[in-house]
Amino acid sequence: MKIKDKGWLEILFWVIIIILFIMILTRIFGKSATDVQIYITILTGMLAIMTYLIKSNNQISKMNREIGEMKTQITESFKKVREDINKLQNKKRR
Repeated sequence: MKIKDKGWLEILFWVIIIILFIMILTRIFGKSATDVQIYITILTGMLAIMTYLIKSNNQISKMNREIGEMKTQITESFKKVREDINKLQNKKRR
């Protein structure tokens, strides 16, 4: 996986978490962050997490497809080997 594909979502997530932490602290001690701002930050963080999970799921489905293709190729290769062995055995019997 490329760093730029994965990195910006992780950076965004951690920035949002830090901002949320600061906002909660200022709400507790300084009364400067409103509840709406905190809720918007929480929703943005959840959106970043969902985007990351969707990207990860897409990569997993691509890997599943590649594994399925490899399984088919291996099966076909073993069939060819079995045919070759049978041909050799038939030649020896003659």
